[in-house]
Amino acid sequence: MSDGMTHDAAREALEALALDALDASERDAVMAHVAICATCQSELAALEHTAGEIALAPAPIAMPPAQRERIRARLVARAAADRGASAAPVLRVESPSVERPSAPGRSDVIPIDIARSARRGGSAALWMAMAASVVAVLGIGGFLRARGERDSLRVAVQEAAAQRGANKTAMDSLRASLEDKDRMIANLTGANVAVMSLASAGPASPTGRMFWDQAHDAWTFVAHGVPMPKAGRTYQLWLVTPTAKISAGTFTPKPNGEVMMRATYALAKDSLAAVAVTDEPGAGSPQPTTAPFLVASK
Repeated sequence: MSDGMTHDAAREALEALALDALDASERDAVMAHVAICATCQSELAALEHTAGEIALAPAPIAMPPAQRERIRARLVARAAADRGASAAPVLRVESPSVERPSAPGRSDVIPIDIARSARRGGSAALWMAMAASVVAVLGIGGFLRARGERDSLRVAVQEAAAQRGANKTAMDSLRASLEDKDRMIANLTGANVAVMSLASAGPASPTGRMFWDQAHDAWTFVAHGVPMPKAGRTYQLWLVTPTAKISAGTFTPKPNGEVMMRATYALAKDSLAAVAVTDEPGAGSPQPTTAPFLVASK
């Protein structure tokens, strides 16, 4: 359709407009005429009211599949023929919803005039013919219900896409956790892992082990039975060389006394003299301020 359409052309499209079956450009062209035509305004209002009532009506009895396919085939064939015809006759179509007594050998029919739409030619005429066939087979109520179901499906697709994104995030997190556990197991069991046992130097009896993955400069400290530090205090792990005491981080045990901490620090294989744990102020210390209560000598 185009702007400045005739009154007859606009009236032909009012039913499709009432069903919201026109594209944006067609709708704008029809509405431009309706805005200045009182007759079309009144007819459009009546059609929209009828469409709304039908949408709320009980579902019609389904047409037998064979009859529905026969009607559709006749509509499509006739629309294709009318595209190239200079004069198109009125097409008579079997009604899917109205029952009337019929003469022997003749089907009940109602007239649907798609010839005038076909005269406009091109894809618009074929599209209007196909739209008429959909309404004839499904009925207006079925058409509106199908459109509502389409909108619901669009929402479902959007929700599925969002869920897929959330699932991908969760999968990435699980994958990262699995890779971290794989690295930790390699740090504990690899061929180049040195293990040192730490014993308590005080009256308490905590125990610990340091796993040093020399191939990856990875340190994993595991301890058991470590008491909670006093308020404002923390434990600090040290890597002791002949010339320095290197902090490997601070930690607080779990309520059950278990400790698991990991660090990365490059150290020459022959430079480690001992591993020690001291009790330090809450922020940690640059150097040990108390005697170690867990020590392992290499």
